Amino acid sequence: MEEQNSKPQEREVPPFRGLYRNVHISVKALDRIIIACIAVIVIVLALNLRSPGFTVNFDSRGGTDVAAQQLEYGECIPSMDAPTREGYVFTGWYRDASCDLPWDLAQDKVEGDMTLYAGWEPVK
Repeated sequence: MEEQNSKPQEREVPPFRGLYRNVHISVKALDRIIIACIAVIVIVLALNLRSPGFTVNFDSRGGTDVAAQQLEYGECIPSMDAPTREGYVFTGWYRDASCDLPWDLAQDKVEGDMTLYAGWEPVK
């Protein structure tokens, strides 16, 4: 009788199986994961490049010019020098041209493009 080999036969593995040689997942599933990750990266980059922020313009209504600022959503407007106007005292920045809705630089947050209006009182 012939002697049977007691060792199980080992499969021969090619020496290099490529990128997925140590991964125990189907190539099709891994490709889908990679494509999904690339799509997420592209979407995040597109959203970040879409808008550099919001523009806050300042209408000094006859006072010295104040430069517009680019700010992100939810930021407060940083402190700045108040505009000046001969014969008037600056009373603050307002959301509306009639100066009924005050803007608090320390508390109010930017939520979009906007214009703030300078409030003035005549010097007494």
